[in-house]
Amino acid sequence: MHEYTDAFKWERSRAALSMLLGSTVYSIIENYGMEALDKIAQKWLQNNQKAAPQLMKINNLTEKTLESVSKIINFTDTIYGVDGEWTEITPDRAVKIEKSCPLAKQFPREICTKMFAGSMTGIARGVTGDERFVCKMPKCLAGKDPDDCCEIIIERE
Repeated sequence: MHEYTDAFKWERSRAALSMLLGSTVYSIIENYGMEALDKIAQKWLQNNQKAAPQLMKINNLTEKTLESVSKIINFTDTIYGVDGEWTEITPDRAVKIEKSCPLAKQFPREICTKMFAGSMTGIARGVTGDERFVCKMPKCLAGKDPDDCCEIIIERE
């Protein structure tokens, strides 16, 4: 039997899982519409809001700020293989530009603009304790007509 490195196995599993998630979401959209994705995004928001304290602990963070949120998102982006940088971090707003994502080619746009945006909203609310934070993605690398980057905006509304 061939021995594979952990890095190779992770790269292959990430590709396979992103393909499966992408095809699942396309099927949900076709059969149940966007309302179903809104429900999933809400669940992802709730899950990450609950997970925020553990994510802070894993990343040795104590400050309940958007700077801590940005570090948690960098942590998860590193795991997913996403390359980007924060161009703005203030107490009320943070903006990240992502230039490459190995998952995007498998995804409909809505996985990022609804579901991952919901996840990041949950992280922001869970870290800061402020329910007014919302994540939006006006630009996205995923979908049939991708933009040149992902633009992630987390701001207090």
